[in-house]
Amino acid sequence: MAGFDLVGRLLGRMRDRDGRARALEAPAREMSAPGPTPRPGPRPPPGSERMLREAVATKLLDGWLSNRNQTLVPHVLNFAVLPPERAGLLVAVMAAAAQADGQVSAEEARRMPLALRRLGAGEGVVAGLQPALDAPPPLPALLAQVQEEGLAPHAYAAALLALDRRGRSNRAFLRYLAARLGLAPEVAGGLERRYRG
Repeated sequence: MAGFDLVGRLLGRMRDRDGRARALEAPAREMSAPGPTPRPGPRPPPGSERMLREAVATKLLDGWLSNRNQTLVPHVLNFAVLPPERAGLLVAVMAAAAQADGQVSAEEARRMPLALRRLGAGEGVVAGLQPALDAPPPLPALLAQVQEEGLAPHAYAAALLALDRRGRSNRAFLRYLAARLGLAPEVAGGLERRYRG
């Protein structure tokens, strides 16, 4: 009989090994029992949901506006994809920039066709550079046309590629050009880093 008691106790212990723990079951049942229903807190004031939506919308708009200048800047100035009239407009800006200090230096004359070819301009566009240098259009009309076409950052990049930035009058011209085209200082600075000439 004692042997049966021993076997019974061993089997009883083995039954608890399948994931059941009687010692923990009772406290778990007490914890899962529904407690008193929590009392509702104070109701939000009327219109607070609308105010929250407006605050979130304002934050989103503010973030977009502070970042908009980065999205307006051309990532790549590619003459190969520009229509001929727009490419010609940017070539005219290059010619005007090169003459900002009153003369086109030998370095600027050498640099401009190379920059145009490097940026995908065809020979027709490159050939338009010399006539633009010989008879540049009036700068106010040229810049007004640039703005109408939405090419302000492109025009600034083209000017950067055309002139020698070490000259004092050339740097003054770039400041004027950025202001006249309505470019934010961070946009102009980003273009200056990207298009070093």
